[in-house]
This record gives sequence, C-alpha cells and structure tokens, in this order.
Amino acid sequence: HAQGQSKGKKIALLQTLATHPYVATLTNSFKARAQTHGMEVTVFTALIDSALQAQQMDDAIARKFDLIAVMSAGESAVVPAMARAKKAGIPVVMVNNTPKDGAEEFYVTFVGQDQVALGRIAGEAVLKGLKASGREGGKVAMITGALQEGLGPRRVSGFREAMKANPKVEIVAVEDGRWDTALSEKIAGQLYARYAASGGLDAVYGMADNQALAAIRAAEAASITVGAQPKQLVVVGGNCLKEGIDNIKAGKLYSSIS
Repeated sequence: HAQGQSKGKKIALLQTLATHPYVATLTNSFKARAQTHGMEVTVFTALIDSALQAQQMDDAIARKFDLIAVMSAGESAVVPAMARAKKAGIPVVMVNNTPKDGAEEFYVTFVGQDQVALGRIAGEAVLKGLKASGREGGKVAMITGALQEGLGPRRVSGFREAMKANPKVEIVAVEDGRWDTALSEKIAGQLYARYAASGGLDAVYGMADNQALAAIRAAEAASITVGAQPKQLVVVGGNCLKEGIDNIKAGKLYSSIS
C-alpha cells in the first residue's frame, strides 16, 4: 500500500565494509530493489569505523534523507546518532547488525538474523563434525568478524553456549579477523604453527565463509588435511556464500550457517 508514496524518496544506506561479498551483495540487492519503487539510494561505507559511521549518519540527517538504513559498525557508538535521527523525524531501519539492547526506541524495525542463534548453530555444527570424525573432544579456534560490532560478539556468545554441551571440547583461541580474507588466512597460519607441537587444532570456525576458506587455504599450505574424517581439521563457516557452498560440495567445508 505504500508503493505509491515511495517514488522520489531519498534513502541513505550506511554499510560496514564494501569489499566483503555478503555486504556487497546486500548493497547491490538493496539498490536494485529500491529502484523498482522509485527510490534514490546513496551508499555510505564506514570501513568498520564506528566514529566515521556516526559522522556519516549526521551527514545524512543534515542532508534530510527520507530514511536511513544502517548496518551498524559498533553497537554502542551508533546509538547517539540514531537518537539524533529520531529527533529530526527521520526513520531508521537496522540491517543485519543490531545496536545494543535498550536502543529499540530509536529504530522502526530490524531486518536480519538472530546472531546468537546463528553462533549457537555454528557451535553445534562443530560438535557434530568432531563426533562424525570419531573424536570425543578437541581444540577449537574461532576466527571472527569484527568484534566491536554487535554481530561478532553475539555469534561468539552463541558459539560458546553450544560448546557447553561437550566439556571435552575446548575453545583455545578467539581471533578477530575483521571479516577480511587475507588477515584471516594469516591468523589461521599462525594458529596452526602455534598448536602444531601439541597435536594441532581439531576444528576452526571461520565466522563468514570467506574466512573459513582462508582457514582451509592456510591448512593446505601447512599440509593439514581438512574434512570430517579421523584426524582431519573440521572447518565450519557462515553466511552461506557461494564459495562456501562450493567447498561443502568439494568436501572441504563441513557446513555454513545462515
């Protein structure tokens, strides 16, 4: 019923990291869909910098956009700018990343996933993968997205919750890969070297599929076999990116969660 009112409306889309395949696809889909409703979209990229994003929100408010859609770079830092948008009468829609609890009055809706549940399902997948490979326990490393966002810490929380189901499985490392493929591959290589003397890692959770695949590449470079067979490294990803699905088919990625 609102389609007739959308034509000519100016929308500000504030995203976190333009180079990440998930964010890039979401942005392109958002712009294409908005065009069909006659809306004009301006994209702001924060590069996971919450201070920069707050400035971008103030810019959008000053330019009197009709609506601001935000993928928040920091769950606390974004709230004051959201309050200013509300005071200016500009509705805010949260996308993918929620702000901190208690800020619900400053946005009209949230479009995304339950990130704690997603992390919990990823943890359950790791436990299943270890069990399928005949292991009662094991050492698990997490290579996460940016931990200053709400999304990363919430997935970590859910993952830790799932691990409680098997006290013999130990999370030995939580490393912030900032959603970056190259950084995640470097971190994975360092982790493999660090734990080589103590029998190696049993599983890695790459919070997004590009990070999981970076862990796989680093494993192969270190002559570590990935898969769900005995003594193989179990790798679990997230966001169900195309390369993740391809590597599940190839038997290298155990699962991807979304």
